[in-house]
Amino acid sequence: MKNILKTFDRTINEIGKKFVTRFREELKQQDHIATGNLSDTMHYDLVESKDSFDLVVQTRAKYVDAVNEGQKAGTYPNLDAIMDWMDAKKIPYGSQSEKISIAGRIAKRIQMEGSPTKGAKQFSFNGYRTGFINRVVGSNERHFINDMHNAIGQDIDNIFKQLPKQI
Repeated sequence: MKNILKTFDRTINEIGKKFVTRFREELKQQDHIATGNLSDTMHYDLVESKDSFDLVVQTRAKYVDAVNEGQKAGTYPNLDAIMDWMDAKKIPYGSQSEKISIAGRIAKRIQMEGSPTKGAKQFSFNGYRTGFINRVVGSNERHFINDMHNAIGQDIDNIFKQLPKQI
């Protein structure tokens, strides 16, 4: 009865791949691709314990929460990070002092309004600038649960088909 949950294993790995793909698509739709670090380093792992397993989607980008949830007003963001973002987004500037000035105005706006700022939705292709994780999970959860149920049902059927051979 080795590898008795073959269908389930295959299905849960397909679900992991689909989650990563759909998170990447949602990031693109919300226009959150600047350097690509968040999207490109996204991957899934299956973490198994004695009684359970967890499907975990991760990224090496430390700013994933800021992209997903935004930033509250009142916090002054990192100016170097904004200037790196400006370069990644190819925002034009004439000199280093102009770059710093533009970054400072962006930071001040984020401090006043939080992020995303009021004007940020104009850059989104789907009208959203936060919640990429919740949007993907919410719209796919029921479908993926059904896929898992079907896979487990198939594996149980396979087990019962193999039982007479084992006895």
